[in-house]
Amino acid sequence: MLLVGLEDRGQALFLTCSIQSGSIIRTVQFIRTRGQREIILAKMAPIFLLLSVDIGLSAAVGNFVFGVPLRGSLVLVYAAGMLCVLSGIGIGTIIATFTRSQQQAQLMSFFVNPPLSMLSGATTPIEAMPQWMQPLTNLNPVKHFAVLARGVMLKGVGLEVLYPNFPALVAFTIILVGVSAWRFRKQLN
Repeated sequence: MLLVGLEDRGQALFLTCSIQSGSIIRTVQFIRTRGQREIILAKMAPIFLLLSVDIGLSAAVGNFVFGVPLRGSLVLVYAAGMLCVLSGIGIGTIIATFTRSQQQAQLMSFFVNPPLSMLSGATTPIEAMPQWMQPLTNLNPVKHFAVLARGVMLKGVGLEVLYPNFPALVAFTIILVGVSAWRFRKQLN
């Protein structure tokens, strides 16, 4: 759940701070001759690398300190975690494109993060949710990561069992990062 809060809120605050300070405007003027892909990558890559290291640290602490077993593939858990992180960065970038200040981004993330964590199935079982709300959980990338992580770490199952969740997570990542890059590029123009 810590990753959920760090992904989108951190990215939203980081981008709005760059916009408010004017550093992004100077960067855009410099990069205008080379294209806008570099600036989008430069704004997403640092937090992605930081949170990717955080995934490994979380798995190590969970295993060694709390005794959470890792019965399946660490690579599969790490890949799913990185896709979930990219989805969160996409959500944070989308939030940043709709806000004009860090305070607005912080407040908007308060309306995004609780539903993401509550509808993920990590804190409340999806079966215990009302019937009309259960299909909505399929629109949550964190839910698919939670299913993947629980299945791999606790049950030791592979991708063949968790197949529907991994492509869904890939699709959410592509859509969210694509929309966020499009919105950010539109904002830069």
